[in-house]
Amino acid sequence: MTDEQTPPRSRGPNAGEPHALEGVLEFWETVVDDAESTAEEYESEGWETLVLHPGDVTVLPPANLPDATDRVGFDVLVPGREFETLSEWAESAAFDRYDVYRAREGGTVFAVSVVQAADEGKAVVVPLYYALDSVDVMAQKAREQSELRLYVRPVEADQRVELVQSDPDPLFP
Repeated sequence: MTDEQTPPRSRGPNAGEPHALEGVLEFWETVVDDAESTAEEYESEGWETLVLHPGDVTVLPPANLPDATDRVGFDVLVPGREFETLSEWAESAAFDRYDVYRAREGGTVFAVSVVQAADEGKAVVVPLYYALDSVDVMAQKAREQSELRLYVRPVEADQRVELVQSDPDPLFP
């Protein structure tokens, strides 16, 4: 695993709670490997792919602050060069399809979302994780809005690209 793939070792968003990856880091590494393999499969079918390597994934809104933000989805921090490529793609491509692959290990859910711009032949592969007990508010709001967003941003700056998923259910158990 490269430094860019190393997930945070901090505590969860609620004081005293463990990080979602605590105790399941090996499984996360497998999910990242699966994301790479998924990208290779898409490439073999003629797609141009971009695999993101999140340094952190945060549920929005946070379970302990349900009214803290209007954003509903996952805040995904990625390395700067991946964000730059995604930003360039988002300027000229309409990402209008997606596939989601999901697994669970204990109280942590892992997902790989493949967001596609079919007309342009581009696919962004986004591995995600979250603590199962942290998504009730987000899941309810996403279902009410009939969409969920992946807010992808670089660690180094206050910018983001939003990837919309019109049916949030595939991301939840």
